[in-house]
Amino acid sequence: MAFDELLEYVGKGGRFQILNAILCMLLNMLSSPHDFMENFSSATPAHRCYVQLLDNLTSEANITVNLTAEALLRVSIPMDPNQKPEQCRRFRQTQWQLLNSNASATNNTELETEPCLDGWIYDQSVFTSTIRTEWNLVCEYQSFKSFAQAIYMAGFLVGSPLCGFLSDRVGRKPLLLFSCLACGILGTCCAFAPMFSIYCALRFLFSACMGTVQFNSLILLLEGTLPKWHPTIITVFGLSMSMGQVLLGGLAYMFRDWHVLQLVVSLPYFIFSLFVCVVSESVRWLIATGQTERALKELKRIAYINGNKDVAQSLTTEILTYKMKEELNRSESEKQFKIKEVIVNPIVRRIVLCGSFLGFSGFFSSHGLMLDVQSLGDDIFLSQFLLGVVEFPSRLLTFFVVRHIGRRPSTTVSFLVAGSCIVVNIFVSKDMATLRLVIFLLVKTSLSSFVMIYIAFSNELVPTTLRLTLQSIFNLAIRSAAIFSALVLATRSYFVHLPMILFGIFPIAASICVYFLPETFNLPLPDTIEDMEKSWCLENWIYAYSSMKEDSYLITCTKINSKWFKHTHLRPESMKLLDDNNY
Repeated sequence: MAFDELLEYVGKGGRFQILNAILCMLLNMLSSPHDFMENFSSATPAHRCYVQLLDNLTSEANITVNLTAEALLRVSIPMDPNQKPEQCRRFRQTQWQLLNSNASATNNTELETEPCLDGWIYDQSVFTSTIRTEWNLVCEYQSFKSFAQAIYMAGFLVGSPLCGFLSDRVGRKPLLLFSCLACGILGTCCAFAPMFSIYCALRFLFSACMGTVQFNSLILLLEGTLPKWHPTIITVFGLSMSMGQVLLGGLAYMFRDWHVLQLVVSLPYFIFSLFVCVVSESVRWLIATGQTERALKELKRIAYINGNKDVAQSLTTEILTYKMKEELNRSESEKQFKIKEVIVNPIVRRIVLCGSFLGFSGFFSSHGLMLDVQSLGDDIFLSQFLLGVVEFPSRLLTFFVVRHIGRRPSTTVSFLVAGSCIVVNIFVSKDMATLRLVIFLLVKTSLSSFVMIYIAFSNELVPTTLRLTLQSIFNLAIRSAAIFSALVLATRSYFVHLPMILFGIFPIAASICVYFLPETFNLPLPDTIEDMEKSWCLENWIYAYSSMKEDSYLITCTKINSKWFKHTHLRPESMKLLDDNNY
């Protein structure tokens, strides 16, 4: 395409692209930990009811002076079936008879108890403070953690479509800058929230802005580089997400107070917002929306940064208009019909439906397994660290997959492996811990690969003029999947295997859905809806000829608007034949 030629002209892989990539990767690494930060900020430490006899040093001092803390605990707090103190009940009256070693267990179970009316005492050996200890979100309030996570994900549902809509109209850079500043302000305010309701409201607003930071930074990178560099960008972008998970485990280990941890992952947004100020707007978006003067200015700036001063001085509006004449004409005709095209155009509608189902299925299973980190061990810090580390080999392997294998077969294999392993793991005994761990890591590797493939696939499917709008719809499906996965885990109390069955079925079903989308491997990014329609025509045209076993060169003797090709789609090979024969 003409824009790719312009990128090569001003510098296809110089200092400008490298600096942009570094900034965007750092932003993504900073944003990644927030999705699972509540594994630590709202962790549940060991706790028991507050008891005057135990916790008030002046209470009955003359009676308890010769008794150990263990003995006082025994007469004040009932024991659970594992012979550990109950976390949510206490004896209504002190049971001194339990000091007698001959006291029967039957009498113990029949003793009258009551809820923790005076609050709780928390074990601070692991976490000095969490939102659970801050607002006593334990026992009958323990489900509030799930509510907080659901509210956080709901912020993405509301913010992503709105930010995508605005980004396609006012530009990528303004929304990215605004979102960085908003994340810094809202994240800092979260650390000082006086009430749980205010904390949830701030987290809701924070997630609405953070989604824009993640996706706008990626879009800026992809739209500012040649398609051949996209596999490298997607790989490094995925590795930065994994680094964010590893970073979260390390930071949570260092900072055991949730206020400090919240500040540590929020304040850097203010620093990064300064660097975003000097980032260039997407030239591809400027051209696609007809802003040739701004596009020319940005292209000259890119050429200067890349060291091509002669190229920068030779660039003129006439050259830009000549090279991009077709795209400019088509963008003018599409400006007023963007939302209508999403609803009315059958190709766009199929992309929205199938792309959303792919994203929902993959992230539904992936997020659900990430919320079940306890299956990896009792050390939550080590578990979080391992979840990030195991993604590195899968991301690096996917780099070669994205470069050499089509999007559809690679997505299908990832889904089939992940779904099959999840279902198989249901039948593996919990006593076979090593085998279950190996299967879990294989699932995690497959789903991590899918995430990278999906990022490339979803961006290559949609045109520049609608990219952020459609990406926001895909993100809507992804965040809905995260909410539903958390709710599905709660169904274990009714049927223990139901969550794993659903986590396995959805990827398998999505592996069929992927073949309703066209292959985009090694094709340039479409700038307009017409470009996207051409790629579909290319795809179906070659398929139709291969099915009929006809000579593909018959195409040069047939008019494009012939009724035989009204619903066909073309590959680049066929399009080249058309170009060579002036069709």
